[in-house]
Amino acid sequence: MEIFEIGQIVRLKSGGPKMTIKGADAGAWACQWFDRNGKLHNDTFPEDMLDIFVKKRHASGFGE
Repeated sequence: MEIFEIGQIVRLKSGGPKMTIKGADAGAWACQWFDRNGKLHNDTFPEDMLDIFVKKRHASGFGE
């Protein structure tokens, strides 16, 4: 069962930048993201290493 969808925003369970799901590859997910300098990166991660990114709500009512 695939728990992620192409275009969904995820983050490594250990932290790091928000990444976009590009596609699935045998139990792993191809992701891409921009670093602080605006450079595009690509890598593939096992499903167990990723969480769906959810914006945190602040007391002010504004996200992230």
